[in-house]
Amino acid sequence: MVRPCWAAVAQLWGVGAWLYIFVDCILMELGRSLEPFRRQDLTTGQWLGFAAIGLGLLLVEGIRAFQMSFSPLLIRRAKELQGDSPVWELLLAPFFVAGLVSATPRRLCKSWLLVAVLIPGLALTVPMMPYPWRQATDFGVVLGLGWGTGSVLYFAGRGLAGQWPEAQTEIPTVPALTRTPPVRSSKDLHPFVAMASTLIDEGEVKVCFHRGTKRKQKAAV
Repeated sequence: MVRPCWAAVAQLWGVGAWLYIFVDCILMELGRSLEPFRRQDLTTGQWLGFAAIGLGLLLVEGIRAFQMSFSPLLIRRAKELQGDSPVWELLLAPFFVAGLVSATPRRLCKSWLLVAVLIPGLALTVPMMPYPWRQATDFGVVLGLGWGTGSVLYFAGRGLAGQWPEAQTEIPTVPALTRTPPVRSSKDLHPFVAMASTLIDEGEVKVCFHRGTKRKQKAAV
């Protein structure tokens, strides 16, 4: 068990790392996304397409992906980093809070698919887009990441006030290499195993009772 202060540091490290990544991406894309506004050379159709792409990414990325899924998951899993958490989970807090480790198979698949396929795919395809569609995509990414960053801070603030998100943590019941498996009762065992266990228990009780009776008889003599 580690000190509670280190658990708080891990929570800050886990959430703060993702906030840094989001803000860094926003600052990196912001200048290029505003280029059409500086040049003022788009046609009416291009402006409509620019607005549609930006609004679409805001809805899909910012609201659907972040506000309704990733942000509450991030903060809810950060709460699970406590003093009794394994040291390796505290050290890998950014991976833990994002569901990249110590998660159900479904969550691991979704999280790693996003990191290993979708993000590299966008990084390779978006730079190939011509003007102004690359700028429109960058503008939508800036809006989506900005909304997502705000939603992470919103859920974090509510959590500090004692109102944690109701999102599922999607942590395995018994994570590997972390916690001791729960003790199984006789109801969870196979019928033959349960019967043998019961007979053994009853035999131990009878042996103890028989020994106790002999001791009392010797004492009486």
